[in-house]
Amino acid sequence: MASVNDIEFIIPCGGKSTRNYPHSKSVAHKSLLPFGDGRLIDFVLQDIIRIGGRHITIVCSNQITVDLFREALATDKSIEDKLRVQGRIAIADALAETFLPDDIDLKFVIQDKPIGTAHVLGLAHRVSHNRHGAMIFPDDIIVSADPNNSHLKKMVDSFLLDDCQILLTGVEKENVSNNAIIHNNRLIEKPKVFYNHIAGYSPIIVPKTVLDFIEGQVDTYEQTGQLPKNLPMPEWVYTDGINQFLDTNPAGNWPLKMFLKSPEDLLLDTGTLPLYEQAQIRALLTLSRFREDNKKLVRELICD
Repeated sequence: MASVNDIEFIIPCGGKSTRNYPHSKSVAHKSLLPFGDGRLIDFVLQDIIRIGGRHITIVCSNQITVDLFREALATDKSIEDKLRVQGRIAIADALAETFLPDDIDLKFVIQDKPIGTAHVLGLAHRVSHNRHGAMIFPDDIIVSADPNNSHLKKMVDSFLLDDCQILLTGVEKENVSNNAIIHNNRLIEKPKVFYNHIAGYSPIIVPKTVLDFIEGQVDTYEQTGQLPKNLPMPEWVYTDGINQFLDTNPAGNWPLKMFLKSPEDLLLDTGTLPLYEQAQIRALLTLSRFREDNKKLVRELICD
């Protein structure tokens, strides 16, 4: 039976993050923006680490960005020790939570053209060829009511019971026009007709066999310079790659499902400037070590 060790956690960190300007203008990627006492990427990584995930691939747009991520995620015990000597324990603890365990298998892959997330999956699979993949967009933040039984953990546990499933995080919402939905065992990206109101978000868990197929499509693209034909959007996105696989395989062998987010868990979409600012306010008031002081300040500002 498969285990969490058989899953590669893939975090797309390409692009220029222009939707988060000006916050992200001088940052290597928006996933390095502050979130609570850490950064968005730290929240995602800690969620993976907490459930026992140890194989992580970050996909960047160039080597400069890779180097900046390596520096941002580097362990700096000297600074942590200095903070503790100074008595700044809470800040030292916050810093320590950004350090990765020694046994983490962290890899970087470069996507030098913004072709789309199907391309991301194929490139990442090249360096983790024997594993399934769980793709997590760092601007989809799910704050679980119980961090030890998080949405990611429940989703991975469900997948491991049947590792032929293709799972998307499902969120009930009225307007799904900016998401993917499932209809007739196919994914419809940004639907014009709402066949249902279950919107797809990440994490997205994709079996190894599907990733093998997508990687083969990447090989074909590199040989010919041609993306798959009849793409519904200008980019080759993960929905295309999954649908192309399903079109070439017997129906029913690879069930496509939405794994519904629990109502107790909070989804924070940080993909635009106003949404990010709202998410950061929530994080400072609910997740920060300094949340009581932050709440006090907010009350003072409101009263003024």
